[in-house]
Amino acid sequence: MKILAALLLAAPGWVAAQAVDPLKSPECAHALAALEAARSDDPRGARLGGLRNEAAQACLGGGAPGARSARVLQAPMVVSPPIATPPSPPPTLALPRQPPPPVPIERPPTPAYCDTGGCWTNDGGHLRHLGPNLAGPNGRCMQQGGQVVCP
Repeated sequence: MKILAALLLAAPGWVAAQAVDPLKSPECAHALAALEAARSDDPRGARLGGLRNEAAQACLGGGAPGARSARVLQAPMVVSPPIATPPSPPPTLALPRQPPPPVPIERPPTPAYCDTGGCWTNDGGHLRHLGPNLAGPNGRCMQQGGQVVCP
């Protein structure tokens, strides 16, 4: 109920605000008609400046005709140049742990050179002949293809 009363009290103000539209006023209509007549009569536009100001005053309102707004008369703003600061260095990161070194895989020796006393292997070891087989420092070796497996 209070809202309805407030709306009814404010309604005359709305009507008055809507009734005062400077663009639909008779003064605006006369000023625009004079401006259009001057445009058609004078193609060079010698008189148009003053008529434009009068039409703007009548239709848009504002200060005295020809007066400029204070915004135009403001002094230019002075902006100081930006100060560039170098970026800070990135934080030092801990070095990642290195993976463990690869495990060496022992390759069985291969006989490189054989004579009557035995065979010399590619790793510099000497294997003795023990019958048809070869024997290393820890016992009898077995030949598997071109490789020798010793205990």
